[in-house]
Amino acid sequence: MSILHRKENLLSRHPLLIGAAAGLIAGAASGRSDRFLDLLVSDRQKRRERRVRKGSPHQLAGPYFAAKLLGKRLSRQGEKRARLAFSIAYGLGWGMLHGTLRRKFPRLSRLGGLPFAIPFFFACDGCIAPLLGLSPNLLRVPWQPSLKEMGNHITWTAVAESIHRLFDRKR
Repeated sequence: MSILHRKENLLSRHPLLIGAAAGLIAGAASGRSDRFLDLLVSDRQKRRERRVRKGSPHQLAGPYFAAKLLGKRLSRQGEKRARLAFSIAYGLGWGMLHGTLRRKFPRLSRLGGLPFAIPFFFACDGCIAPLLGLSPNLLRVPWQPSLKEMGNHITWTAVAESIHRLFDRKR
C-alpha cells in the first residue's frame, strides 16, 4: 500500500483530521478571495473602515493575542508571525468545528455550506471580534468591508465543504 493510500485511509477514519485539513486549505483559499474581494471595496469605504478599526479582525487577532500572551509589543516580524500562527489556529479550530457540526446537522452542508457560512460570519465578525475589542460592532463597520468579510467566510466554508465531500465520496 502506498504512502498516499495510507494517508487517505488515516484521514477517512478520523473526521477531525479531515476537518483540520479542510480548515487549513479553506484558510488559504479565503486569503486569496480576500485579496480579490478587496478590489471591489471602494477607496471611500476603505477610508471609512480605517476610521473605525485598524484592519479586519483576522489581521488584528494574531498580533493582539500574541502581545497579550507575551506581555509586550511585537515587532513587525513578530506581528507577521503572529498573523500566520493565528491563521493556522483559526483554520484548525474552525475546520474541526465545521466538520463536527456538518456531521451532526447535515443541513449545514446544503448549498455549499451556506447555512454554516452566514452564522459563521456573524459569530466571528458580529460577536467574537467585538467582544474581544478587535472590531466595533457590525453596525459601525461600512457595508462593503463587511460584505467582503462575509464573502471570505462563504469562500472558506465552500472550500471546506468541498474537501469534506471529496472524502465522503471516497468512503
